[in-house]
Amino acid sequence: MTTVLYYLPPSPPCRSVLLLAKMIGVELELKVLNVAEGEQLKPNFVELNPQHCIPTLDDHGLVLWESRVILSYLVSAYGKDENLYPKDFRSRAIVDQRLHFDLGTLYQRVVDYYFPTIQLGAHLDLTKKAKLAEALGWFEAMLKQFHWSAANHFTIADIALCVTVSQIEAFQFDLLPYPKVRAWLQKCKDELEPHGYKEINETGAETLAGLFRSKLKQ
Repeated sequence: MTTVLYYLPPSPPCRSVLLLAKMIGVELELKVLNVAEGEQLKPNFVELNPQHCIPTLDDHGLVLWESRVILSYLVSAYGKDENLYPKDFRSRAIVDQRLHFDLGTLYQRVVDYYFPTIQLGAHLDLTKKAKLAEALGWFEAMLKQFHWSAANHFTIADIALCVTVSQIEAFQFDLLPYPKVRAWLQKCKDELEPHGYKEINETGAETLAGLFRSKLKQ
């Protein structure tokens, strides 16, 4: 049996899993699910994941979804050292906090602002733009604490947040008011460059941004 990832290349959560797998040398059998065509609703996939969302990982019968959970599992199971996800419970708590901030606040506000246009062709809501700017301001403040987002070394929180912020950048949201975010993002790009950053993340971010711009013109 192999470790299987059900995914869609432009999906930001899927991209974060692919980047980590590349970084730690985990071989994945990739199975594309075209959610636009409802492939995630096929009975065999719903049986595997009743929530029928991507990414979904099947690691020899252990089935997980929610990308940040997959990140923590993969690095715990297959990581070569603890730097990416520290074992010290206080250090790990900071990484977890940043992952939850990404999931529940920063990435959620990206979804709230951009995805109604991508999925439904809706007009942009400026109140949601202000909420996204607010979340970026909070992240800017967080970056004063460490050299990276959650520690003085690179962690899985940086992977998840880098994918989110690089997508914001691809959407051409103004990042000039956030100098620490911009400097951190460039460090993340440099760190991930040997691990397929352009192929996995930059290409996916531009694909999603292109879809957004096409819907914006309609």
